[in-house]
Amino acid sequence: MNISLIRSISFVGVFIFCMTLQLIIPSRKFKKDRWKYMVSNVVLVAFNNFILILMPIIPIEAAVYANDLNLGLMHQFDIGVLEVVAGFFLLDIVIYFQHRIFHKVPVLWRLHSMHHIDPMLDTTSGLRFHPIEIILSNFIKISSILVLGISPVAVIIFEVVLNGLSMFNHSNLHIPKPLEVILNKVLITPALHTIHHSKIMEETMSNYGFSVPWWDKVFGTFCAMGKFPQEKIHIGTVPMPEEKYSLFPGMLVQPFISYKNNESFH
Repeated sequence: MNISLIRSISFVGVFIFCMTLQLIIPSRKFKKDRWKYMVSNVVLVAFNNFILILMPIIPIEAAVYANDLNLGLMHQFDIGVLEVVAGFFLLDIVIYFQHRIFHKVPVLWRLHSMHHIDPMLDTTSGLRFHPIEIILSNFIKISSILVLGISPVAVIIFEVVLNGLSMFNHSNLHIPKPLEVILNKVLITPALHTIHHSKIMEETMSNYGFSVPWWDKVFGTFCAMGKFPQEKIHIGTVPMPEEKYSLFPGMLVQPFISYKNNESFH
């Protein structure tokens, strides 16, 4: 099984799908200079992928290693196909809490704030994460896989789905209300995740999930509706850094510059 090919095809497919839809039925009017941020976000993805190539181990390799040596909690039980389902949702819960921690711990918030200073959301925003955050997330997933004994199949599915849904829920895509009401019961939709990117602190501290809204509901961080309607939500942080620190390559040093917002955390 060619994992890289599967990930590449799914990435390109979801990227084109979401980019096309958000241009046809946008939730908010695109700003004239939005192209600069889109280009920066895509360049950052290429940069991060290069960094990941240099990593000594990646999640799928950790899953194969754990499977071969029967390491981890789930390898102690014979639950058949449920192992894949359980593995997927366990990883999803791990990412939910990882996201919360990156908002709560000051030094981690500095890294994660680079994701939040994008002044407008679109499909490329779902790929905008600082390289150091990517590395830390990689090791968090690897540690979780080894401890829990997540199966390789579950890891592959999770990585593909997480990547695709991140692009989807960051998209500037308007979903008609009847469909939105149905979808947001089982998925974090663009409308729900836009609330998380609000400049209002209470809203930023909600809707941490990337895939399903269930963990936010269970752990008390779900917000169904923000103070402002979707098209008027103020996206970003307070205050925002200079534009050069929101674009590549300035975004790489943004977590290390001193400005008021970087001295606080969510």
